[in-house]
Amino acid sequence: MIGTIQAYFILLEIKPNIIFIKGGYIGVPVGLAAAVRGIKYITHDSDTMPGLANRIIAKWALNHATGMPKELYSYPQNKIIYVGVPISNKYKKLSAADVADYKESLGIDKDKQVILFAGGGLGSLTLNKALLAIVDSLLENNSNLVLLNIAGKDHEADYNLQYDKKLKGEKRKRVIVKGFVGDMYRYSGSADLIISRAGATNLAEFAAQAKPCIIIPSPHLTGGHQVKNAKSLEKSGAVVALDEIEVIENPKILLDQIDILMNSQKRRQELADNLNLFTREDASLALAQLLIDKSK
Repeated sequence: MIGTIQAYFILLEIKPNIIFIKGGYIGVPVGLAAAVRGIKYITHDSDTMPGLANRIIAKWALNHATGMPKELYSYPQNKIIYVGVPISNKYKKLSAADVADYKESLGIDKDKQVILFAGGGLGSLTLNKALLAIVDSLLENNSNLVLLNIAGKDHEADYNLQYDKKLKGEKRKRVIVKGFVGDMYRYSGSADLIISRAGATNLAEFAAQAKPCIIIPSPHLTGGHQVKNAKSLEKSGAVVALDEIEVIENPKILLDQIDILMNSQKRRQELADNLNLFTREDASLALAQLLIDKSK
């Protein structure tokens, strides 16, 4: 209530032509104040399930910009404009030579196969534990394989120690653990297969690079948006989606899916091509142009 009153007077002073609301709690008082003031605003949802904040203020929004095709959203269809998810221009479709260059930039032989386990900046204990459980068999089954584990900034030392205990010699050398990386595009760019959560921005980045992905969505995040993201893409044949609980109870499910994909270049290419269909290279421009056009 206080925030809405404050936003009302701030908007009275600023007098914006239009407001862009990405979601989050701060968007609610601004959206409500804008509605009272008669100021136009546009929301944007990266995930296929709109966040609570945007749902609360949806009724008075001029338009809803979306990160995924409009038919996946429950907003009135005539108010939805599909713009995609704005991402860094460092994420782009890669040639075989590009992939080889990224591998070599990370100190990996260009002829090696690479699997990236990416749990986000804070890491994912589910992905970390699943990899630890299957790592010996995975390396045994794939003698030309290198694993990149983005474990999370607080977990790098711990998982390096755990791999030291579990693996010896040549196998240990084929597991690279990083806590957090600021140049994720190089790591994902080097990968022949990515195992990841289902965050909308990461999926947009992997889609832009046309990467085959096994997705293990977190069922615990608000509204189950990652699960919906994964199911929408799986239905389109763009990813392989696995249930977190099943993977926790039986990590071999993940091992089997990895082995299937690593033994089938054709299947990996199908996933990569289908996921790439969901990318919009002009997302940033489309969103900016929408705001400019609607502000007039």
